[in-house]
Amino acid sequence: MRIFIFVLIILPFFVSAQAPSSIAFYYNSIDSVRELMNYERVVVSPNLITPKQIDTLKQANTDVFAYLSVGEFDGPSLPNNLRTSSPAKNENWQSYAMDLTSPDWQLYLTTQSKSYLAKGFDGLFLDTLDSYYLFADNETEQQKQQQALVGIIASLNQLAGEPKLILNRGFEIIGQLEQPISAVLAESLYNSYHPVDNSYHKVKPSDSEWLANKLDQVKERGIETIVIDYIPSRDREAQRAAARRLLNEGYTPYVSDGLLYEFGVSTIEPIAKRVLGFFDGRYTDFSSSECHRMISMPIEYKGYVPECRNIRTTNFANVDLSRYAAIVLWLDEVSYQGNAQLLQWLSRAIDERPILFIKSLPTDETLRKKLGISDVGELEGEINVSSGADWLANRYPPTFSQFESYQRWVASNSRIHALIKVIDQSGNTSGLLFKAPWGGAILSPLPVSNLANNTEAWTIDPFRLIEETLDLPKIPAADATTESGRRILTSHIDGDGFPSKAWFLGKPYTAEVLLKHVFKKYPLPQTVSVIEGEVGKRGLYPEQSDEMEAVARKIFALPNVEIASHTFSHPFFWDLSKAAKKKQYGDHLPIPGYTLDYRNEIIGSVDYINNTLAPEGKKVKLILWSGKADPKEDVLAIAEEAKLLNVNGGNTYVVNGNNNYTQISPTIAWYPSAVHVYTPVLNENLYTNLWSEHHDGYGRAVETFELLGSPRRLKSIAIYYHMYTGAYPASLKAVINVYDWALEQNTTPLYLSEYAKRARTLYETGIAKTLDGKWQITSSGIKSIRLPNSFGYPVIKQSNIAGWNDGPDGKYLTLSSPRSIVMLSAVPKKQSAYLKNANGQLVKWETVGAVTNWVIESHVPLVFEIANGSKCKLTSDSVLKRTVITNGGVRYTASKAGTFSGSLRCSSQKNKTKKRTTDG
Repeated sequence: MRIFIFVLIILPFFVSAQAPSSIAFYYNSIDSVRELMNYERVVVSPNLITPKQIDTLKQANTDVFAYLSVGEFDGPSLPNNLRTSSPAKNENWQSYAMDLTSPDWQLYLTTQSKSYLAKGFDGLFLDTLDSYYLFADNETEQQKQQQALVGIIASLNQLAGEPKLILNRGFEIIGQLEQPISAVLAESLYNSYHPVDNSYHKVKPSDSEWLANKLDQVKERGIETIVIDYIPSRDREAQRAAARRLLNEGYTPYVSDGLLYEFGVSTIEPIAKRVLGFFDGRYTDFSSSECHRMISMPIEYKGYVPECRNIRTTNFANVDLSRYAAIVLWLDEVSYQGNAQLLQWLSRAIDERPILFIKSLPTDETLRKKLGISDVGELEGEINVSSGADWLANRYPPTFSQFESYQRWVASNSRIHALIKVIDQSGNTSGLLFKAPWGGAILSPLPVSNLANNTEAWTIDPFRLIEETLDLPKIPAADATTESGRRILTSHIDGDGFPSKAWFLGKPYTAEVLLKHVFKKYPLPQTVSVIEGEVGKRGLYPEQSDEMEAVARKIFALPNVEIASHTFSHPFFWDLSKAAKKKQYGDHLPIPGYTLDYRNEIIGSVDYINNTLAPEGKKVKLILWSGKADPKEDVLAIAEEAKLLNVNGGNTYVVNGNNNYTQISPTIAWYPSAVHVYTPVLNENLYTNLWSEHHDGYGRAVETFELLGSPRRLKSIAIYYHMYTGAYPASLKAVINVYDWALEQNTTPLYLSEYAKRARTLYETGIAKTLDGKWQITSSGIKSIRLPNSFGYPVIKQSNIAGWNDGPDGKYLTLSSPRSIVMLSAVPKKQSAYLKNANGQLVKWETVGAVTNWVIESHVPLVFEIANGSKCKLTSDSVLKRTVITNGGVRYTASKAGTFSGSLRCSSQKNKTKKRTTDG
């Protein structure tokens, strides 16, 4: 067969009483593994996946197998040392059939296998095992090749470790193998693909019967059999039916497209959760685009992954729509003009995925006719809303400038409905928001108004806009706001202003004020940074350095303080490609003789802190971006190289009277090689007009946290300020008030690094459905999942989660393993005991029978609640106070922070009934 379908993945011997582990065969390029992690095993081309992606899959408990062509060399030309090892050429694939008895070829296979396993692969998939038939035309020669093949497999088995090899067919030699193999794969048992004309066909019954007989012989040896059948993903229901048939017949199924370029159906079906967005790179870049700044946040909140692309650099021929749930285009009319590739692609995409046009429609008349919306002239004079005013209620109204002309849009199809209409002074009406069978459109001057204070505001609710037009299916949403059923609380401090003297007795450094009144007073986990150029001897104040370094050492020595760097010279811009150069100060702090060097800003500053300020056993964990906090992938790569987490940036700032969604950023900016984690909420600069007035203004951060916590929990509680906040009594009091408020909330306090670890994996979370209808959630770091209330209730006995807690906008699940199965019920059922919430991180929650072993790590005195636990017995290695609360729940508390472990034993209701009957 050929490298056509690399296959399968291996597993222990097949057990008919239990569904086999899911598998995928994927030979397309890999930008992200968020879909692949849905499968318990994946086979990929080893040159199309990075070690980092392999590591992410392993964190999600997905085994990764490398494709290896045993019988053919698949290069454009044979290397010199292999030219005598190829007796024939496979003209169908333009590859070289290899002599398996050749020592040079055997050495090549061994070398390749070692390199793949060293890269992190868990095993090997061996393809083209029967290619020797291209040149071995008699039984004697065939037996020599088969004997050599047996030896090659034995050698590779030793390298990979048993049982980590999968064979593509090889029926002739399976009985000769002395060591066990994981699985045997066969393709096209019932459904085939013809690459010559890109067509799909049913397999002849006689051919299916022959192959099934061969596979049955393999199963009789206790070996797992995997079958790949070919059905295109556009017919998902047919894929599911084919997978169920194969599973019922005892095979491990994988049903996908003929080239294995899409994510197919195995024992699970991955849910398409990407939303493809577009911006025009001639006028903006990714991070500044409306696609990223504005529409990504509500898409992310719904559990989907926004993917914003530049229309100028996208190869539309390579866009795989099967992985996308919807498409969003936020473009001006001029961006469509002259872009034939985009228009042709849109004409096809309209029939495949919901599309939302924002601001304008394509200018192509043929495409507009297909959309069913026409431009019939211009509106005249005064323009007012005539219908759909409920969409605009309690929001900034759209502004119609007398100096601009506005197109008049009408629907030419009865299936298209104008949800918002306006009327001009002549009585002409125009639609501004349309809902259509293909999605919808919201047109200028909607959906965002430019305000006089140089800010922007949504004129409508973006969540409702997405719901009405894209009609995205509701799915479990990966969540970075919550931990163990409680809202996350973090605190971090940028080092700016460390050398400043405070307006307190003795003129202490602002850092000394915070050390005394905040860092020591509040034993919450706090992340504190310094700027080397302010504190160190290489910086601006070498004569004060010894004194300031002594203060920094005292801060970093505190047990509740985590160390971060706020760079060497505090660069204002991290993206030098931007033309804008309006700054609050120069390129960086004016350190004599210094030329900006990003490696020094990141790695140099971290080395300084680790070697000079950090106590033994503590190291810097994060880089906190400075200035505009706008690093791109190349700068983020420096932090990745240094194994540093990164936080800061974004634009999240809302208060009462100014609570617009345009000022709420997504959680992260995602790149294939790195992730920029935005700070959940901006610092006191926004509350004090850039520290120019209202120095007590940060007290209003409480308003921000409340607005972002309900009715939707959009962000965690993130206390964030600078060292110079310790300068004035009023500013210090404001910070203290915020801490006091936070302590009164039911939160899970985390270090910023712990939050960052979760946030950076937000998009690398897999959502799938099992063939019997359960949800499967696969995480590479996220610990919390939000379920819409309409989903009903998790059934704990049939799910492997630790528990859940009600939130303002759904049920927040606490995950206890990288791969979780969740069974739901429309109505609440009598539940087993489960973890309702905790103010610490759940490290372990493993249930075997009636006993659950648990470990919780808390940075503050532990509090956790067990729902339905009043008749359970909980043991711990520490002293816990037990309090029975409402509805049979139990609260446990400790007098200190730390790591706690124990067990929870609950007798089943069935056993209790029997006991009562016996006693009676």
